[in-house]
Amino acid sequence: MFEEIFTRFHDKNKEIKVMGVWGKDGLELEKKYFSAAEGIDLDFTGAELADVISKIEGIKIAPQQYVIKLNLKEFLIIVYSLTPEFFLVVLADKSIIMGKLNFYLELYKNKMISIL
Repeated sequence: MFEEIFTRFHDKNKEIKVMGVWGKDGLELEKKYFSAAEGIDLDFTGAELADVISKIEGIKIAPQQYVIKLNLKEFLIIVYSLTPEFFLVVLADKSIIMGKLNFYLELYKNKMISIL
């Protein structure tokens, strides 16, 4: 479903290690590995992020459109809202240029939403 879009993101942002779409129920729709991300269990992390997002949205002060950025040792985990039910997770090297990543998210976001 999303493989072509994930590949386009990676072609423009080589720092991306993994991309995936999760539901807020914690279940993964699809993800694509571009290179190994040692020490990161993205299946578990995606499920945990769904729980955190649900709790943040439960306090009713969070906007429906959000970006969450988590700094890990040598990686960043960036979470983008797609719809009220789904979010995109990007695991990347810390050297990624956020403005460039955000540009391509805006470019492909409607396409990803239409696939959902």
